[in-house]
Amino acid sequence: MIIKILKNIFIVFIAFLFATILRTYIFQIYYIPSLSMFPNININDRVLVLKDKLFDIEYSVGDVIVFYSPESSSPNNSELLIENLKLWELINNEGNKNQTVYIKRIVGTPGDEISINKNGEVFNNNIQVITENVASTVILDDILIKLSDDEYFVLGDNRDNSFDSRSFGPITSSRIIGKAFFKIYPLDQIQNLND
Repeated sequence: MIIKILKNIFIVFIAFLFATILRTYIFQIYYIPSLSMFPNININDRVLVLKDKLFDIEYSVGDVIVFYSPESSSPNNSELLIENLKLWELINNEGNKNQTVYIKRIVGTPGDEISINKNGEVFNNNIQVITENVASTVILDDILIKLSDDEYFVLGDNRDNSFDSRSFGPITSSRIIGKAFFKIYPLDQIQNLND
C-alpha cells in the first residue's frame, strides 16, 4: 500500500517537473489582458507561444511576439525555472508581478530603417508595412529610426490603444520570450497568427 502511494506521488512529481520544463523552455500559453492587438487578438484570448530558449527562431516583419517590457527585468534561465516551479502561481495564473510581458507585432528587424508618417502609415526601408485588420492612426510627429544589429521595432495592431516601440523605443532580442504561433482560445476562433 505504501509503495503504491509513493509510486503515485513520484508519478505526479515527474509529471509536474516535465510540465514545468515544457512551460519554462519550450512553449507557454499566455492570457491576453488588453486590447492592444485588437481586432486580431482580443481580451481574454489565449495564445500559444513557442519560446526561443532552445530553438533558433527567426523573427521577421509581421510576426507576433511576446517579450518582457523594457521597464522590467529579463529573468535568466534559473530564475525562470524557479518561477515556474511555484505551484500556487501556476494554478492561479498569477506569474511574476515584477515582469510585465507584452504581445506585439514586429514591423522592423535588425538593420531596418523604420518611418511612421503623421498619417500613421508605417514604412520599413521605404516600403509600406500593411497588416490585415489594422488601421493607421494619426500621430503628432513623424518617426524615423534606424535599428541596430540587435533591435526590433514592434507595434500593437490597435495602434490607438497600444503602448509599443513608438513610446519605449526598439526592443533587443534578449527581451523576446518567443513567437506567438496560434490563438487557441476561444475555441471557435483558433487561428495561425503569422500567416
